[in-house]
Amino acid sequence: MSTRRLFLARCGGAAGGLFLVSRAGLAQDQQFVLAQIDDDIVLKAMRDEMDRSRQLRVVGGEDAPYFFSFDFTDSDDFHVVASLGSVLEVQQRHMRNPSAEVRVGSYQFDNTGHIYSGRYSGSRYDGNWPQDDNYDGLREGFWLLTDRTFKAAVESIGRKRASLKNTATPADQLPDYSKADPIVSLPKVAHQKTDASALSQRVARLSAVFASYPEVLASNVELQVIDGITRLINSEGTAIRYADRIDYVVARAEGQAQDGMLVRDALSIQAVDIEKLPSEVDMRKQIAEIGDHVRDLQKAPAGEGYTGPVLFEPMAAAQLMAQLVGDNLRVTRKPMADGRNVNVITSEFESKVGSRVLPDWMDVTDDPTQTSWNGKPLTGYYQFDLQGVPPKAVKVVEKGVLKSFLTTRQPIKGFSTTNGHARLSGAFGNEAAAIGNLFVTASENTPLADLKKRAIQMAMDRSKPYAMLVRKLDFPYSSTQGDLQALMQSSQQSGGSARPLSPPTLIYRVYPDGREELVRGLRFRGVSSRALRDILAASQESATLDFINNSAPLALLGYGGYVAATSVVSPGLLFEEMELELPQEPLQKRPIVPPPASS
Repeated sequence: MSTRRLFLARCGGAAGGLFLVSRAGLAQDQQFVLAQIDDDIVLKAMRDEMDRSRQLRVVGGEDAPYFFSFDFTDSDDFHVVASLGSVLEVQQRHMRNPSAEVRVGSYQFDNTGHIYSGRYSGSRYDGNWPQDDNYDGLREGFWLLTDRTFKAAVESIGRKRASLKNTATPADQLPDYSKADPIVSLPKVAHQKTDASALSQRVARLSAVFASYPEVLASNVELQVIDGITRLINSEGTAIRYADRIDYVVARAEGQAQDGMLVRDALSIQAVDIEKLPSEVDMRKQIAEIGDHVRDLQKAPAGEGYTGPVLFEPMAAAQLMAQLVGDNLRVTRKPMADGRNVNVITSEFESKVGSRVLPDWMDVTDDPTQTSWNGKPLTGYYQFDLQGVPPKAVKVVEKGVLKSFLTTRQPIKGFSTTNGHARLSGAFGNEAAAIGNLFVTASENTPLADLKKRAIQMAMDRSKPYAMLVRKLDFPYSSTQGDLQALMQSSQQSGGSARPLSPPTLIYRVYPDGREELVRGLRFRGVSSRALRDILAASQESATLDFINNSAPLALLGYGGYVAATSVVSPGLLFEEMELELPQEPLQKRPIVPPPASS
């Protein structure tokens, strides 16, 4: 991974040429599949080396490989950062990212699920890959990669067996892996062309928008173009090839209030095709709104502690549901740890299947097969997950009751098979599940304007001078990893979730006459998924949130590694009671000399 934390997107690709291969019919279609693989040098090298790898054995041992998977992403990546009309950084790279998975043992018991799964104590010789499609070079690369992965698997299953000697095996011990039907999908895919000069100039012009805001002390705009082609084959018969693309623009701005409090706002825009990003005119308008928000926040009063009704407008509600629902729809199995303390953030829904987690007039479905909603493209669409499995639509909450989780090929209690949601890199030898397109719907709804009036009346009935309205949360989180760590500690100390809730960026006091007053600096206190049961009402209006999910808490902007483009559709939500606080933290001094005037 480079110092700029190059992202490798896993966003799925264009449909076409997909068919499911039954085990009985695999031989019948073998010639067709072989012909398509032989036309692709990379796939051919992967297949041939996998066939040879089946000979792997441990002398005198019992741990023969039972499953192999190779994948290879060939990506043309472009990244540009600009500030105040000037380009700061441009990188254009051709990246090749291969990986191999070797599981030894059996589907019931294998080398994964131990605290040290995947670790290898020996030397590593793989890592240098040809930048062209050289068959011999690719074969050698996969040979060395498979050799190291196999040795790591053998070490891992040995450690796991040793751990079992000191651990009582549960009677309902889950299998370590589940079977999946083979899929063959090998459409022709080609890289797109990128005009680096034109894109750099475009980003520079967008960054110049902040130059007209003297209140903005630091700002930048960056564009990331990831144009990948992913190939995956496994020993069960799956062979797929698909476009693996995502493009996004991130704009950030920061200022400082008179009392020293830092204020900020950010914008992230995604598309699966560079041509489908908004026009430059539209993006300039959205970036100008970020400047407006920082200017207004700099002048706004600091908030104060509050307990009472809170109304989330649709966009803020989508950001909220991405965290309180979306992040809790995956269950992480705890590894064997030899008595060590392993920090695994568990799902707050883990023991609640069959229990009410939302009002009985609300449903939640994750459907990555949907490409659009109300005429707007959904970036959470994908054709295959990281394990080469096509996703299924999953109704996770029905009439307020939790029905299911998003699953991978690692079984979890009550769910033995995958529904195609392995989207992020996980831990202990397994992938992690994540949402694709999350739809939150309400059979009972009210116009947003009426919900605002209701929130005001509820506040008045409690003798409160105002209600609170949230227009935008800081999600994905736009501050630093240090600030995120402090937020996580604060959340745990206040009795909230182990996963903190992102603080509001735009939050308003709403007075009895309907007047809105922007305030700054507030955080939620003690909020977890339990609060969802107390939603009072939902709006008729809905909003779509698109964001780049990753393995970091609050989908921290700029965090490197595997990423997953995601969409959340939600109505506005009215809560009877939430608690907000103004953290008492040291504030920085303002600059002694004001920034230079823009020309």
